[in-house]
Amino acid sequence: MRKRPLTPETYYRLPWNLADNAITWLEPTTKCNLYCEGCYRENDPFGHKPLSEVIADLERVKKMRRTDGISIAGGEPLIYPDIVPLVRYVAAQGWKPIINSNGQALTPELVRELAAAGLVGFTMHVDSHQVRPGWKGASEKDLCALRLKLAEMIREHGEGKVSCSFNATIYRDTVSEIPMLTRWAHEHIDIVQTMVYILFRSARKRSNFDVFANGRPVDVGNLVYQLDHQETHEDLDSQEIADAIRLAYPEHEPCAYLNGTEDSRSMKWLLTLRAGTKDEIIGYLDDKFAEWMQIFHHLFFGTYLAYTRPCWTAWLQKLIFLAPFNKSLGKIFGKLLLRPKMWTQPVHIQSIMVIQPCDLFDDGRQNMCDGCPDAIFYKDKLVWSCRVDELEKFGAFIQCAPRGCCGGGSCAPQPAPAAAPAPEPAPEPVKAPEPAVAPEPTPEPTPEPTPEPVQAPEPTPAPAPAPEPAPAPTPAPEPVKEPAPTPQPEPVKAPEPAPEPAPAPEPAPAPAPPSEPAPEPVKKPEPVPATRMNTVPATKGMTEPAIKVETPPAVVASKSAAAPQPAPEPEKKPASQPATAPEPAPKAAPQPAKDAAPAPAKAAKPAADKPAKAAPAKKSGKTAKKKSKAR
Repeated sequence: MRKRPLTPETYYRLPWNLADNAITWLEPTTKCNLYCEGCYRENDPFGHKPLSEVIADLERVKKMRRTDGISIAGGEPLIYPDIVPLVRYVAAQGWKPIINSNGQALTPELVRELAAAGLVGFTMHVDSHQVRPGWKGASEKDLCALRLKLAEMIREHGEGKVSCSFNATIYRDTVSEIPMLTRWAHEHIDIVQTMVYILFRSARKRSNFDVFANGRPVDVGNLVYQLDHQETHEDLDSQEIADAIRLAYPEHEPCAYLNGTEDSRSMKWLLTLRAGTKDEIIGYLDDKFAEWMQIFHHLFFGTYLAYTRPCWTAWLQKLIFLAPFNKSLGKIFGKLLLRPKMWTQPVHIQSIMVIQPCDLFDDGRQNMCDGCPDAIFYKDKLVWSCRVDELEKFGAFIQCAPRGCCGGGSCAPQPAPAAAPAPEPAPEPVKAPEPAVAPEPTPEPTPEPTPEPVQAPEPTPAPAPAPEPAPAPTPAPEPVKEPAPTPQPEPVKAPEPAPEPAPAPEPAPAPAPPSEPAPEPVKKPEPVPATRMNTVPATKGMTEPAIKVETPPAVVASKSAAAPQPAPEPEKKPASQPATAPEPAPKAAPQPAKDAAPAPAKAAKPAADKPAKAAPAKKSGKTAKKKSKAR
């Protein structure tokens, strides 16, 4: 038969997503009573969880995900000791309890108890790759007898209120059995509501991929679904299953799908809805019908639909009022009108679902189900239930990359270029010396001393000793004695603002040396200390000069400028002071130490800029003459 491509653009994309879905997966146990080759969960003999812990997980699910049904799986849920109370709790929360079982432990009594607890449906897993007692070596056709037995038990003891579905893992060697299985499901359309085909997937150790978890290489041989004899298995896809079904039903046409996370056109969940009786398939429902079903269920019940009770899938005739609005329903009811006898028997709706698990692309990408219905709550988040074993073994989902591209030999040279940026920091140290070279701080001291003269007024308290000479003219030489500390070379260090405060306290020890007046009178002719020298004659001559002594030197300069008479006298000053001029030069440095370290520089500047200050020098000459007469 010629293949007819699937066309996802003409199908309804199921609206299921992580937060709002039709189903949520639950595993109250990981203990199982069978071995299934395609199973992805490790059989743990002590895998039963306390019922309280399972209920706590469901309470968290309620806050994270809106869901219509809870698929209770495992492990084998029928051997879970609290399965009936668990089903009762799920039903009480408004969810539809669904049990995914291998059917090995199913009994009529258990069916009745579960139905009374509120169970909505069973999904029985039966295939030829199971190790099932009493069925060793059985083919898919042989196992149909077991399927029929389970389906009849569910219908009889579930009182027709519990739906029955079957799923089978499809391997490359069982693809040919799909037409037969699809026909069997049709023949029992009255008691089998759904047929599910799950395509086999296996982790492979000898594939051309490097496998990592959290960036570390891992060995996939530790995973449950790594099978040595399946290393050469060729993965199946939904297109192949559809082609196989069409061998038995050429008109087979899906209506809805769920795409993949990496390929939007991949059909990870492919849904087909067909209507008919045990004798004939009358027609297939289209994408609009599937859309109405999901939208109306969400509108009236608040959830998307997956499972329902048999009463809703029987008697399609109930939907005749929708026939004028839906093309597929119109065709089906058109055929029924031509067969009046069919109105007396129920026409059933049966669904066929194809599930295509993870696809591994050549570049290592993994194409998962987008909005997976079988998400499970695991460590405070919802994850793919088919890959929980990876989280338990490696702490993260595995990632694949073409061999050698990551972690292989070819990656080793890549760090070498990374070293190239290493030399870049070399120029950075060059920048480090640049700030050292910057001599800009050197000019800073030169401007800084200029403001320091402002500190000169601070020694204004120095006039405090002025009253000391007031009681006796003798203290006049005392200020001259103060130059005694002048020999200190510290004035050169004076530019440092910090040490300057130290000389301030020196005036206190100054009174101690008054015993040495003899050598100091010789030093009186100093022109720079004229400020203090003026104080002595002022006290001797008239009271006003005493007031001038108290004022800072700047004030004295202003007054001297006010006196026009001193102008001719400065000429005499240089005449009388040439001999003494060399001496004040070294002595001028210490006196600024009293007032301020930068004083000497200041004195030199006014000498060039303000010749008016020569007046005080004149007065100092007069005082020198008077003192010479006294001698």
